[in-house]
Amino acid sequence: MWGSNGFGGLGNNSTTSRSSPVQTIAGGTNWKQVSAGWYRTMAIKTDGTLWGWGYNFYGMLGTNNQTNYSSPVQTVSGGNNWKQVDTNNESAVSAAIKTDGTLWTWGFANGGRLGTNNTTSRSSPVQTISGGTNWKQVSTGVAHMAAIKTDGTLWGWGCNVCYALGVGTIFDSRSSPVQTVSGGTNWKQVSASFCGAAAVKFNSLS
Repeated sequence: MWGSNGFGGLGNNSTTSRSSPVQTIAGGTNWKQVSAGWYRTMAIKTDGTLWGWGYNFYGMLGTNNQTNYSSPVQTVSGGNNWKQVDTNNESAVSAAIKTDGTLWTWGFANGGRLGTNNTTSRSSPVQTISGGTNWKQVSTGVAHMAAIKTDGTLWGWGCNVCYALGVGTIFDSRSSPVQTVSGGTNWKQVSASFCGAAAVKFNSLS
């Protein structure tokens, strides 16, 4: 990792910024997937465990507290069945999907961005209100989230400023996942941004 390290977001047990890559203090050769966020990082190991480090004021590391960590610490949820994690660069939330297809979120819940049908912030992973075991990929925006299910449908929830949820309306926040107005069952990958989202569909050659 490299870059700004004010809250220990590089995971090297210090707060010294680096202009070239440095290995996290945890070391090891079993990291599988990583997502860098706002002064923090979330990552999954090949054993399926979920880890976080860096800035944690809103509990977005999933450690059931608001303590900053300058080296990797396992989320309080434990478990070894995490598949994909995402934590946005400018938001205060994190989201992850397990190998059983369930979707989990944690952090700052303003605007209903955790998808739990309320605005209660969480410092440890909580399953979205939609439940289900068919979530495939999730992406966190600044105040909203977007995700794709294994059936190829596209969903969004949270703050709907700037039409960010893709539901054909504006300024009507959703605290639980809602399918985009475009419908369809051929969505492949989605990325939520500052005030919107972008997605790719399958085609006959995919």
